[in-house]
Amino acid sequence: MTSTTTQSTSSRQEQASADQARRRAESLVTDLRQGTWTATPLEQRVAAVLVTATAADGLLTAGRVRAALWEGDLTMTYENGGRFAHALADLVPILDDPTLSVPDVIALTEMAAELVAAVAGLG
Repeated sequence: MTSTTTQSTSSRQEQASADQARRRAESLVTDLRQGTWTATPLEQRVAAVLVTATAADGLLTAGRVRAALWEGDLTMTYENGGRFAHALADLVPILDDPTLSVPDVIALTEMAAELVAAVAGLG
């Protein structure tokens, strides 16, 4: 396999991961606003942790998402369908990649920030 093929495959995988993360976040925000999904107190607490962590610079980083998921513990992965935990977990590999070439990462992080604010009750 050539490096061009490897880079192309890697780029497609990054794009697919970003698309999945964006779809999951958008779906959850939509369901939350329509009242078909309601965040649990634990999910609201984890979202509040993220809001506080990003207050200074507004950046949702992989480390901050990991810390928030740690706060939610295993309970958050199955409670309430685990949708919020999965939406956050989808972000980590994207935010963790320093060489990310996905053009819509900014849009994805903005969507994720919107989701976090909505779950925290701020949006």
